[in-house]
Amino acid sequence: HDFCDIFCGSFTKDFGCKWRGAVLPYQLILILERRRAMPVPQGSGVIHRKSARQAVYETVCDWIITGVLEPGEKILDSELGEYFSVSRTPVREALQLLQSQKLVLVMPGRATVVAPLDTQDIEKCYRPLADLEALAAELACGKLTENDFFELECALRDAKAASLRDDAAAVMACDERFHERIVQAAGNEYVTEFSGTLMLHIRRIKYHYFHLPAMREASAAQHTGIVEALRAENAPLARDRMREHWLRAMRGCLNETVAYLKKHEE
Repeated sequence: HDFCDIFCGSFTKDFGCKWRGAVLPYQLILILERRRAMPVPQGSGVIHRKSARQAVYETVCDWIITGVLEPGEKILDSELGEYFSVSRTPVREALQLLQSQKLVLVMPGRATVVAPLDTQDIEKCYRPLADLEALAAELACGKLTENDFFELECALRDAKAASLRDDAAAVMACDERFHERIVQAAGNEYVTEFSGTLMLHIRRIKYHYFHLPAMREASAAQHTGIVEALRAENAPLARDRMREHWLRAMRGCLNETVAYLKKHEE
């Protein structure tokens, strides 16, 4: 445990004896017993096949996006290591990646916590993403194959089915499939890289957005209009519809996030 490690160093320095053979003061025992555990799901997270870092990253990322770990929640690498049956090294590497995506805040020597939702980040991410995705739609015109259109239609169909089940996570996954297909067809590796990075930053915000049936329906209608423009190989129309699609999503996310923050302040 982190606290034990800190105490161990102080104890050895001050008293000149080893941690393992020392008797814990009664007050320290009470502190350790009262410490609240992370609200991780029950069961084991034993890892198979994937690298330890990637598996820890994907799981903790999902917990943050879906609200299992809420903003401000303390993350303990010792408990994650125990949950996944791995050492602290891959856990810390996964947390560093989550920090780079602004999903966690790492305060050296203090704690690692789930990052709060920041309304300013919504505009910072969505506006450049709208322009990148608009450019991708423009470039993809005339390059999309029949198989590409088939995959786009499948993504829309699966999103509709997921929406009827009220499965926001599945709708979001279908949304990402839809946009990734268009970006890949654009054939510009820089658009692919930068839009992918921004997509990672907005996943937690999008999850709240797709919880609302009205937002899911609006998104589906806009996707249909984008596909129509792409099929017609009308590059300016595809570009404009894609940009407006993301800007509408931004406005919806802003409203939803503000409402979420107000609710949790009460």
